Amino acid sequence: MSALLLASVLESVMDAVITVNQQQKIVLFNRAAEKMFGWPRQEVMQQPLEKLIPARFRPGHGRRLEQFGVTGATARGMAKSGVMIYGLRANGQEFPIDVSISQVDTPEGKLFTAMVWDITGQQAARAQLKLLETGVSHLNDMVLITEAEPRSEPGPRIVFVNAAFERHTGYSCQEVMGRSPRFLQGPLTQRLELDRIGAALSAWQPVRAELVNYTKAGQAFWAEIDIVPIADARGWFTHWMSVQRDISERKLAEQALVDSEQRYAALFASAPVPMWVFDWASRKFLTVNQVAIEDYGYSAAEFLSMGMPEIHADAAHGFWPPDLAGDVQQRQGSCQHRRKDGSLFFADVVARPIQYAGRPACFVVALDMTAQARAEKEVQDYLFTLQRAADATQAITQHLTLEGMTQELAEQARGVIGAHQAAVTLTAHGDPAQGVHPLSLSLSLSGEYEPYRALTPLAHGPAIYANSGHGTRPARMTQAGLQAHPAWQAVGSPAGRDRMLRGWLAVPLTGRDGQQIGLLQLSDKYEGEFTQQDEYVATELAQLAFIAIENVSLLQEVNQLNVGLEKKVAERTLALVRQEDLFRALADQAPQVIWTLDQNGDVNYFNRAWFDLVGGSLRDWTGKQWFAAVHPEDLPGIKANWLLAQASQQPFSGLRRLLCKDGSVHTMAYRASPVRDEQGVATFWVGIDADVTEIKRIEAALRLSNQELEAFSYSVSHDLRAPLNTINGFGSLLARQLGGDGNEKVRHYLARIQQGVAQMGQMIEDLLSLAQVARAQLRSVPVDLSGMARSILDEWQARQPQREVRVQIEHGLQVHGDERLLRVAMENLLGNAWKFSAQQAQACISVGHQFDVAGLPVFFVRDNGAGFDMVYAEKLFLPFERLHAVSEFAGTGVGLATVSRVIGRHGGKVWAEAAPGRGATFFFTLPRQTLVA
Repeated sequence: MSALLLASVLESVMDAVITVNQQQKIVLFNRAAEKMFGWPRQEVMQQPLEKLIPARFRPGHGRRLEQFGVTGATARGMAKSGVMIYGLRANGQEFPIDVSISQVDTPEGKLFTAMVWDITGQQAARAQLKLLETGVSHLNDMVLITEAEPRSEPGPRIVFVNAAFERHTGYSCQEVMGRSPRFLQGPLTQRLELDRIGAALSAWQPVRAELVNYTKAGQAFWAEIDIVPIADARGWFTHWMSVQRDISERKLAEQALVDSEQRYAALFASAPVPMWVFDWASRKFLTVNQVAIEDYGYSAAEFLSMGMPEIHADAAHGFWPPDLAGDVQQRQGSCQHRRKDGSLFFADVVARPIQYAGRPACFVVALDMTAQARAEKEVQDYLFTLQRAADATQAITQHLTLEGMTQELAEQARGVIGAHQAAVTLTAHGDPAQGVHPLSLSLSLSGEYEPYRALTPLAHGPAIYANSGHGTRPARMTQAGLQAHPAWQAVGSPAGRDRMLRGWLAVPLTGRDGQQIGLLQLSDKYEGEFTQQDEYVATELAQLAFIAIENVSLLQEVNQLNVGLEKKVAERTLALVRQEDLFRALADQAPQVIWTLDQNGDVNYFNRAWFDLVGGSLRDWTGKQWFAAVHPEDLPGIKANWLLAQASQQPFSGLRRLLCKDGSVHTMAYRASPVRDEQGVATFWVGIDADVTEIKRIEAALRLSNQELEAFSYSVSHDLRAPLNTINGFGSLLARQLGGDGNEKVRHYLARIQQGVAQMGQMIEDLLSLAQVARAQLRSVPVDLSGMARSILDEWQARQPQREVRVQIEHGLQVHGDERLLRVAMENLLGNAWKFSAQQAQACISVGHQFDVAGLPVFFVRDNGAGFDMVYAEKLFLPFERLHAVSEFAGTGVGLATVSRVIGRHGGKVWAEAAPGRGATFFFTLPRQTLVA
């Protein structure tokens, strides 16, 4: 019976029990040992004990067990001796153990019984404790740990202090161990704060306090103290841990601030800006200065009966940030305030918490920012207008006909300045007494005015401008001025005049001689009246138009001249002399430099423009004497060009700088073509120098502007992304910290923050993409528009496989252009089609082309989605202009602006047709070498 009872006890023991005989064979192996070592009992019984010991420990183990059998001593807790013992599991894994061994003599011989404990967890805990002690000992903050009890006198005893405590207080660890922390207190230690700490400790609650403590030398110092209870594994509080930091300097600064507020109280009343103090708890005004009374219109008594919300225009927005309770000056930023008369204005507010009359209050300075905000907006609008004017340069100068160039000028001027009407009139000079007579009119109207194109009151503008005594200066009139002007009162019917003339800006197009050659007019600005800045921009566009007109005229004259020359040379008749005289007469009247070279490269003719530029007569410049008028750095290139052209009998061209008679240097673009005889041999070359000095200056200015824009884009990207990454990172960390146990509202707020960060990041990327589109160099290659559209829509289908979209892409759409930029445009157009058709049960997206009245291809992207009202089509391609709410369709409003930039860079146009609920079609042209298979 006793044997059964003993066996039952051994099986129920939670610790592993192993018994071996003198031959170190296992004779007892209980259930806990099976679980610990992973061996079934039947596989280890009568097996050597070494089966449970790692091979590296087996030799020493046998000797120690034999010695133990001789001495007969009992070992308790062998791990406490400092010797680490390891066991070996059935799977070959080693693990640390502690062993207690006893022996007993039996008739069969000595038996050795071992109690075995797995101490893997204890060993890890000791390592973590060592790491924690090392970290705490290196903190700059003082750390002090006491027992949890007693809380009454003499107080809990100190069991640990770190090195920072010894440095700050002057007490060594040995001096404070076993004492109560109360010995650090002194005469200035606050009794009320001690009572508050005692109440928190009695409730076993963490507490933060600011106390005056004393060093060993008796010097008082301020300490910010965080005290938290420490619980054991059973949840019983066993200790208090206190982290203390010296805040004496901060307290001195706070006292200095109080003293400063008292010293400057007299300045408060006489300060030149509005100031006030309000009670932090009730938000009621406590005092205001005289300037605040004057600016806001309330009397001092009225102010003192009011609260902060009553001067804030947007009560729903809130009148103060909730985190201003800290002792730190904060800038609220710009917010709307309301005066007594109801007028609103933006104020820049700076605030600082103070103590006023013994209670928490806030000192506020409010600066009226109305004028600054207005000026900043005007500057931003003007910079945007200048950027659009720079973009318009390429579109205006690419036309090769006067009609196309003037129509483009009207379109670009209306778009850049933002007006409903624009007109360009070219004029011819007649009798001065009869004024200026219009030759042609190019008109650009917004969609709102298109039905009234036949009225065209701006056609009367040149005559009115010529008779108004403006000379060659711009003219600008408000709507009221137009209504009062007698000449404009005679134009058209009152109804048509009132509808079409709402403000007028006229800028003359002047030639090189200062004479008027045309007029640029704009009417009915989108917002407000025409400004001085609008006048400056229109003047720049007019000057650019003059250069384009001269280039077109020169090209036409040169083309006609070349045709005539080639014809006469081919005929080889006596009329050659007469035609040469005609050539010379025409060349002398040409505004550009014209010259001829013989087969040896010697100049034998210059027209009058050459002598006007460099002076002298023909004999001064014939042969190779003209080299003296060329900048020395440009001569090697000119000579190399001539030798190549002489050898190949082909035209040659380039740039060179001429040293003019007035000391200036002009940059000239030269081109010369050979004149061939009947055998096709070049007998001489005819060349033209076009003065491109002004164009090069504009190009340099544009390059500088692009460099500045690139630097600005990088700065915005860096400065905006850095805080966004910080917000997103900390938001993610906070969401991870909350886990699944956080408040639902808090998680909602975090999600909103992260969505806002993502949207702002996307907006930054879109802005940078828009800027890069405007600056990227074009690389024209053949582009498969059909394949590109199919690839983009396949990507969208892969991202949203649940959508059913019918896609129709016309085969063989081939164009020439910059493949990377065209992909950006197509991704935006097809992305919009995919997005705005998402609410259709059967969405349909098609890509194809048609021909315009001139037989040129027009490409389109069509969808059956939400569509839009064509009344707002003018805003469609402007940055940040959205025709749908963000809650309906996501986006930043930059995509179509990017499309407009890309198509404009290729010399094309983009427009749209749509109706609400009936889808939208976006058309675009790519006129440069566009091919359709």
